[in-house]
Amino acid sequence: MMKLKLCCALVLLSSTVIAADPRMPEQMLRGKNSQYQDGFRDGFREAVRMMNGGSHGNNGNKNREIRISRATYGASRGSCDFTQRLARSANGRTAYEFKAGNQWCGDPADGRKKTAKIEYFCRGDLKKIEVREGRSETLRCR
Repeated sequence: MMKLKLCCALVLLSSTVIAADPRMPEQMLRGKNSQYQDGFRDGFREAVRMMNGGSHGNNGNKNREIRISRATYGASRGSCDFTQRLARSANGRTAYEFKAGNQWCGDPADGRKKTAKIEYFCRGDLKKIEVREGRSETLRCR
């Protein structure tokens, strides 16, 4: 019974610490491949968001949050959908620095110039951007 109480106390304490200080534990990423690191970061951000009641720290102003609607990457002869992955990273923010490249879903059109096409909502308006491979663009909702 004492072990159970101690375990419960540690869980409650650790969730309070993470919610109060949501810094990424970088030491847990050392030596891991980039896919592992991306997944860990996505999971960590989601865990912190959930422990903070689902808030993204923007004082509840939902109108100023990015909401990804669709995201594809590729060329005319091959593309992939990375909507969910981008949504996990960008949704709920007022700005998100996006870089188009194979890191999102591999190389869907080997040897061809690719473009990321992103649709997102901001203040109820649908915004569309296209970003060529290797280039960066900031998604904004202010």
